Amino acid sequence: MLLDLVEQLAAEGLPVFAIGHSMGAIVALHMAATRRESPLAAIDISGLPYGMTDGLVDAEVLEQLDFIPASTPEFRRDLFYGPDATFDPLVLEEDAAISRPVPAAEIVDAAECTTATPGLASMVEIPVQITRADDERSSLGGPEWLDTLGSMFSASPRVCLNYQVASGHNISLHRVARAYHLRALAFFEEVITSGRG
Repeated sequence: MLLDLVEQLAAEGLPVFAIGHSMGAIVALHMAATRRESPLAAIDISGLPYGMTDGLVDAEVLEQLDFIPASTPEFRRDLFYGPDATFDPLVLEEDAAISRPVPAAEIVDAAECTTATPGLASMVEIPVQITRADDERSSLGGPEWLDTLGSMFSASPRVCLNYQVASGHNISLHRVARAYHLRALAFFEEVITSGRG
């Protein structure tokens, strides 16, 4: 469905870019890899759940569930946010107010991301920008993780790697959100201007 929308926009002569975070990063990766002549001009991904933190996933339990058990605000805060000074405390109140049960299928997809990513990444033939939060706790790795992931995009004409300081997993909900989004827009502007990424 998303690829159909992208194709409609691309048919009108519009360059189409995808920004995907966490589960959205998996979706963007699949979209970019699905067709070797993808109508997407480039993708920007962050929070890709490549290498899940130990203890977060129990496949046998997930197979029996429609939704994962509700997590506490403290658990979500520890998993998705960086040090206190890196985000507005009101964000946590909003998180608690809008938090809903997470489909177990999402966590299964996240757990499978580690084995699926190398094959998908090798099929991406458009520019890619990848960002990792410096206080990422939902998946494993640091700067070396970025190098490993970046090397998987062997068919991409350009791979940009960023290590986002002062942020936890939910980069867009941290004080550096503006810097992160401006970097994504700058990357897309470069793709448009150069015509090749």
